[in-house]
Amino acid sequence: MSKEVKLSASRIKTAQSCTWLYWAKYKLKLPDSSNDGASRGSVCHNIFECLGNPRHKKHYRRIIKDGDIWGCDAVTRMVTTQAKSLKVSDKENLSMINDFIMNGLRYDFFGEELGKPTKSVSEERFDIKVDEEGKRYNILGFIDKLFLYSKKRSAIIRDFKTSKAKFKGKEATDNLQALMYSLAVKHLYPKYLQRELEFLFLKFDLEKDLLGQDGEGMLRMEKISEEELEGFEYYLTEVQEYLENFGEEEALSNLAAKQNYPTDGSFGGPLSCGFAKRPNQLKKDGTPMWHCTYKFPFDYLILQDPDGVKIKTAPLKDERLLEELRKEGDTITTAHYEGCPHWNKPIERDEFDL
Repeated sequence: MSKEVKLSASRIKTAQSCTWLYWAKYKLKLPDSSNDGASRGSVCHNIFECLGNPRHKKHYRRIIKDGDIWGCDAVTRMVTTQAKSLKVSDKENLSMINDFIMNGLRYDFFGEELGKPTKSVSEERFDIKVDEEGKRYNILGFIDKLFLYSKKRSAIIRDFKTSKAKFKGKEATDNLQALMYSLAVKHLYPKYLQRELEFLFLKFDLEKDLLGQDGEGMLRMEKISEEELEGFEYYLTEVQEYLENFGEEEALSNLAAKQNYPTDGSFGGPLSCGFAKRPNQLKKDGTPMWHCTYKFPFDYLILQDPDGVKIKTAPLKDERLLEELRKEGDTITTAHYEGCPHWNKPIERDEFDL
């Protein structure tokens, strides 16, 4: 029996990039080893959400006046507390977090460049279910910043990116997240017919030049037509069906390792597996070689309820996290993941090995 799946942009992108990655992450629910970049992004997004609240505009003004976040005690406490819990509280990471936040705050943070918005929302959540006229899908996500302008019946959809690289190739011209967020706003606010989506890459310059041109960190997507959105709805319908019936056969059908190397400068195919040939392999400079979390075997912990239903998994070193969630009758056990089948094939033996 198929299980209903809520489609997020990241979930679909994972299935597109590598079916085994999808299997490991969403079906086996294996723990994902967080990295500094993702952790920095979490801190920044939480600060943007907080400062987007009109009640906290005084903190925003203080930060803009000082030129960094450290003069505002409330924000400093929030940043340092979250950074510490995510293990990015060293000087270098905190400096990057400050720079990213300042970049985002200085770029028309309240959407007033086009006039005061009728409505401004930080972290607009959507959970939209459609089942009509040959369309069936359930999309889920969060929009970082949404500005609505009633007189122009227009909406600006903004997404903050803390990645070290900007979109390249198809990701910059035919972006899944842009399509999904535009579709979500169409459902949530149908009167706003003009929808514009912008990605702000916070590592790069966002300041406009003397001619009013955006900095290199701003990526404005081309406006998406109603016809394109309708076509996207039928695509979502196919994806919904596919992922609801996703099994181990599908997991082996499109491994990143067996795909071609991308030719448009994007990150995909075998590149997304990483070049490490074993866990903890070091580069020549002594730093660890990056590789996909699920490339090699590892042991991990599972928190289960009394009926054996998996509640959460965690790396061995994070047992404390599961203990905090543990209720009476729950158990924590150790399990073993055998690694990606492409990179961890069983050794074939013949009679000479006997």
